[in-house]
Order: sequence, then structure tokens, then C-alpha cells
Amino acid sequence: MALACGPADALDLAVRAEQAGFDSVWTTEFSWRSATVPMAAIAVATSRITIGSAIAYALGRTPAVLAAEARDIDELSDGRLILGLGSAQPSRIRDWLGIEPTDVTGRVAEVVEAVQALWHIGPEPVQYRGRHVSVTVGATPGAYPSRSARLPVLLAAVNRRMVHVAGAVADGLIAHPIVDGSALRELMRPQLEAAAAAADRQQPPMVAAMLIAVVNDDEEAARRDAAAQIAFYAQHAAYAPLMSHYGFEPAAAGIRAAAADDWAAAVSAVTDTMVDRLAVAGPAQLVRRLVTERLATRDCATLILHTPSMLMSDPAARASGDPGRTYREHVGRLIDAFGASAGR
Repeated sequence: MALACGPADALDLAVRAEQAGFDSVWTTEFSWRSATVPMAAIAVATSRITIGSAIAYALGRTPAVLAAEARDIDELSDGRLILGLGSAQPSRIRDWLGIEPTDVTGRVAEVVEAVQALWHIGPEPVQYRGRHVSVTVGATPGAYPSRSARLPVLLAAVNRRMVHVAGAVADGLIAHPIVDGSALRELMRPQLEAAAAAADRQQPPMVAAMLIAVVNDDEEAARRDAAAQIAFYAQHAAYAPLMSHYGFEPAAAGIRAAAADDWAAAVSAVTDTMVDRLAVAGPAQLVRRLVTERLATRDCATLILHTPSMLMSDPAARASGDPGRTYREHVGRLIDAFGASAGR
């Protein structure tokens, strides 16, 4: 279950998800939201559920700060942490993080390696030297040992170079919400596994796949919400190779052309075929059936159900003084649809 919301809502929804029997919850990060703060709160309020980030910005913190935050969350959760990192798009790296987006894959790889080195901070000094990242920490005998012997790190990746990094230096991949089963099998799995084998990784790479999911008895409204999220992604040129793989490039071109001036037209340009392939949407019983079908075609260890983050911008909710209301209600429906009482 993805939680693209503020810390108070994320905490409440994570507790509900654990009570309903979900295996994991995943926080995310925006220019105005942190992924790590709600993870820490969730760690304290829960006892069983795995806590991941999908995603935190790999370049938004120094490796030392990122490792320290991860160690704290690992302690609070008693080892239930999976750190999911992503690079962000070049414009956001420059505008949000204040870093020039040069050799992004190289930078991300070095951050992962440095964080893993810092995971073992303690009586022995830690030193990491890379092209972009250099860290030296002297012997720190007062540092408590981490709960987990190794920090599980997954990388969000779409292009070939970042998929390679996910296999070579991380523990696996977080597949983007518009990566379907065929793209995962045909475009990403071979690169991921080849990189892991070439690096002589001891464990096969883990894959956590995200899926846009909307539960609403009004199926037409559910599909519109799913289409809005697909349009949000399809407007970015970074995802053009995926659109081409699916045969959606003409529709994606229309979405990109409309997005800047007429968002309603951009959403309308999302075809029914796109929604059917890249999302599940409708009443709870239909969504449960469709998710079961997707699980059968996704080669992944974890399927993360992703309520459209576009719902956070619902004008009615914002006007009400409770801007998170609509998103919170939709996540609640998803939890109810897959809770233990629903036959999960």
C-alpha cells in the first residue's frame, strides 16, 4: 500500500492497513513532504508491517544523513525497513534539490554504496571514496549496532542505466506505476538480473511493482481518477519509451500537447485501453479480481497498490479546509477492499 500523503494521514492509514492484514506500507516524497518522517512515526505505531519508501530522493540528503535516518527508522521498527530511493527527474534534481543533474546514475550508485558502508558505523572507521561522494567517519564506539545486518535498498528505475544500478549495487527495483507486467519482464528483468549476476550479488534482485488502483462504486469516476494519474506520468518525456513499448505513443503525444494548457483535455486523451492496461479501477469486487489477475502476470515479490496522488489536489477537499480528505477516503476504500474481512 502506497501512502502519498502527509504524516498524520499516513500514520492513521498505516495502522489501518496493518490491522487489515497488509504486508507493507510505502511512503513517498515531494517538494513539500518527507518520506522518512512518516516512516519513523509508522514504525512506532505498528508492530508487524514492513515499512518502505517509494520513494525517497537519493540525492536530496547527504549519505551520512540518509544513513543516520535509516538507522533510526530501522531501530524504531525493529528491522522492518526497506529503503526505496529514486533519482527524480532532471528538472526536479536541479530545481528542488539544487544539484546539477550530471551523471545521475553514477551519483545514485555512489550514494547507495556510501549508505551501505555507513550502515556499519561503529568501533572501526568508515571510509568511502567515489567520483561524486566521499565520506570519512572515524571510529565511533558509541554507535549502537543496527537492527538489520544489511539495509535493504531498492531503486526506482525506468531507463536502462538506472535499472543496471538497481541490479549492480542495490538489492533490487521499485517498478514505476506505469510499468506493466510485459515491460517488467521484457525491458527490465533481463537488465536487472544481468547486472546482479555481473556484480556477483549473493541474493537475486527483489522487485516491488507499483499498480495504480482506485476503488469506487462509480466505475466511470474511478476510471477518470486512474486516467488523471496516467496522464500525469505520460506527459513527461522520460516515459516515452514505455509508451512506445505499449503502442500508446500517439495518445501520449496528445497528452503531452494538451497538458500545459488544458489538463482536462490531457486526461481525456488517456484511452480506455491505457486505463485497462496500466490501472485497476471500479467497485471493490472488480478491483480485487483485477489485482489477482495482475499478480499472476507480474514477476514481483511485492505489489504496491498506488491510490492516485492526483487526488491530493481535489479542489473540493481543499476548499473544505481538509485538503487530504479525498485522498484519505480513497486509500481507506482500498484498505477495506483488501482487508481480512474482505477475504484477503
